Parts: sequence; C-alpha cells; structure tokens
Amino acid sequence: MNHRSLLLWMLFGSLLALAVARGNSNASLTGHVLGDHEDLNEIPVRYDDTELWRIHNISDALLWTVPVTEIMENKFGANIWKENPKYVDLSITKTQAKGARSFLNAHRLDTEVLARNVQDLIDEEQLEGIRATQAKLGRRIRKASNDGSEMNWNDYQSLETIYDYMREIRAKYPDICRLYTIGHTYGGRELKVLRISENPRDNKKIWIDGGIHAREWISPATVTFILSKLMDDWENQPKYIRELTWYIMPVMNPDGYQYSRTVNRLWRKNRSPSTIRANCFGVDLNRNFDIGWTSQGSSKDPCSDIYRGSAPNSELETKAVAEFLSKRKYNLEAYLTYHSYGQLIVYPWAFKAVKVKDANVLQRVANTAAERIIQKTGTPYKAAVTHEVLGIAGGGSDDWSRGVLGVKYVYTVELRDRGLNGFVLPPKYIKDTAIEGWTVAETVAQAIG
Repeated sequence: MNHRSLLLWMLFGSLLALAVARGNSNASLTGHVLGDHEDLNEIPVRYDDTELWRIHNISDALLWTVPVTEIMENKFGANIWKENPKYVDLSITKTQAKGARSFLNAHRLDTEVLARNVQDLIDEEQLEGIRATQAKLGRRIRKASNDGSEMNWNDYQSLETIYDYMREIRAKYPDICRLYTIGHTYGGRELKVLRISENPRDNKKIWIDGGIHAREWISPATVTFILSKLMDDWENQPKYIRELTWYIMPVMNPDGYQYSRTVNRLWRKNRSPSTIRANCFGVDLNRNFDIGWTSQGSSKDPCSDIYRGSAPNSELETKAVAEFLSKRKYNLEAYLTYHSYGQLIVYPWAFKAVKVKDANVLQRVANTAAERIIQKTGTPYKAAVTHEVLGIAGGGSDDWSRGVLGVKYVYTVELRDRGLNGFVLPPKYIKDTAIEGWTVAETVAQAIG
C-alpha cells in the first residue's frame, strides 16, 4: 500500500470511527442531509497532480490587452483562487502546466509555485481536523459532558452543526434571541439568521455574514466564533455591545458549503442549475447583488466561477438577504461580511474606482481594528479601499448595503492567510483567525456606539 492509499484508508477509518462515536453517521460520514439528492451520484473531486501558482507582475495595462485570468481559466483549465492588481493565485493541473508557462513567459509574467500538490493540503486539513475533534470527543466522553453541543473551533463544522448551535443559542437566551428562516436554497436548505437584541425596536443594528463563497471555510468558523464571544458572557458585555441589535448569518450559501464539504473542496458558487448551459451550475452570490451588476470583475459565462447570474438578485439566497435587510434598514449602522483570504479590512467602493465620501472615517476604524489585531495575535491586516487592493468587481453585498441601504460602516474582512494555504487553511489556525474576525466586529461596534 503506497503512502496516498494509506492516507486515504486512515482518513476513511477515522471518519467512520468519528461518525459512530458522535452517533450521527449520516451527517458526519456522508454529509447528506435534506436537499443533498443532487450530490448523491457525484464522485468527490480530487486535486492530485494539481499545483497552486502565484503569477506576479500583473498590471492594469496588461489586463486590458491580455485577459490573463480568462485565458488561464478557459484555455488551460485553471481554477482562479485570488485576483488583484498585483498578482493572481490559481490552481492548475500538471498536464496543463507546460503550455500555461509558455503563455505566461511570452508575456513576461513570473510564476511562483506555492504548493506542488493541492490534494496534499486538503488531506492534511481533513486529518488535522479529525485528530483535533477526536481528542476533544475523548475528553468529553471522559468528563461525561451533558452540554449536548458539538460546536467547537478545533475543526471546520458541518452545516447542521452550525444550525444546531444557532438553535441552542436561541433556546438558551429566548428573551433576547430570535432565529429566522429567511428563505430556502435551490437544494431546499434553510437560510438562517439569528437576531440578538435587548431592544429590537430602538437599538442600532449590525449585520454579520459569512460563507457567501463555499470554499472559504474559515468564514463560517469565524462568524460562529463571533456568535460565541457575544453569547457566552452576554450579561457582562460592555454597553456598546449590549445596546446593539446583532444579526448573524454564518452561512449565506448553504448549498455551496455542503457541496464543498462532500464533493468539491474548492467550489465557490451556489448550486442553482444554469438555464443557458446544461452542464454548468452555480452563481457567484457576491456578484449577484443589485449594484454595478454588469461592471467588470464578473462573467456572463455560467461555467465561470465569477458568473453573475441571469439578472440582479436572480438567486434565492441573494433575494432573501436583500428582502430581509431592506425591511430592516432603519438604524442599520454596520454591514460586515467575512471572506478569505488575504488579511484585509476593506470598504467601498468595489464596483467603481472611487472612494465613499466618508472614507476617512472608515479608514480610521479599519486601522484601529488592524492595530488591535496586531496586539492580540501579531498578524498583519491591511486596511484599504476595496478596488485598490482587490480590483474592481460589481454585484457585491458590501457595495449593495452601502449604495442601496445607506449603511455607514461597511467592511469586507478577508481573513487568513496570504496565500500559503489559501482557502485550505489548517484547522490549527481557526481560533486565532476567528479572534481577528471578532476584533473587527468589536471595533466596529464600539465605533457605532
């Protein structure tokens, strides 16, 4: 038995043992819950012999004449991880590497290999999480814990575990918590939002979401951690925390998140089928909001990872969030959306190369959050205008909340890391990264107060 076969056998055995021990083999082992019928016959995607590259020397002038990412995606089958005005990260199979390098060399573009085998990153992420969860499970069994919760931040959690945790919080604090189902996905999954408030009628409001892009697992982990930081000691929270109404949505894209856990770890979009091309699925929900919808940074190709959809708010998820927040825009002071990766705290605009009028205020609050993160974890985050560091892209939830709802404190937080692991961030970094996400939320809450 070779090393890879042994690794897979260990992984399957560990998953089986863990599923039995949890008493939830259906959710833990197969990942199939209501709405998973579309995934049952799909073979999990593997990324053996796939490298992770960073292409340097990207410039606006070059992109206008040579659409590098489009060519890499369409001609060489690359999967774009991150694109900004300085570099592009992408994964590409070794069989396409030679041709891709020739194309890049012809345009004087330097290539750095960040990882030789993407599947190794994925396997290690899974195994590390299993070990951490097994260790925690063993301690709980020995302590005969009766708290009934599987939620922890030693590993990335399933959608059901996240939703169970939200229900648990609601049950524990019924006087100040309300759990909404604001809609359903194409796959039939619920879209859940938890409201925390001692005075919903009069308090200023803050919205926090995660998981709009399926593969960015650190995002739901961070948003659930923020929820735990709020509620584990609510009675002793400072006034500026308790006198806000908090809306928390850990997973805006449940279908995509589940698909990334069971079929394709690097899936980005939701799972709605295309009416244009039969074999293409999914819309990039963060290109589907009704602002700058046709501007650059998105695609009209249904197979593209940045497909903007057939129309603004065409997707059930986008429409549900837009309708829910439009009814609650009074006193809505902050909109925080968590993504990965890049270690950035950015604010509008993204759909055009302009700053908002009060950019100096947003920059100052973001700078404060970045300074506090350095003090807590030592991790550098950059505060900036979105289009300057991530490039122009329309249809984003952040721009929409600012432009349509008039929300003042709008931030997209790009969590760890800066490309070493990318979306496949090892579980050992979850807690510190989540602390960084909480620090931004706490700083913004203080600014509102």
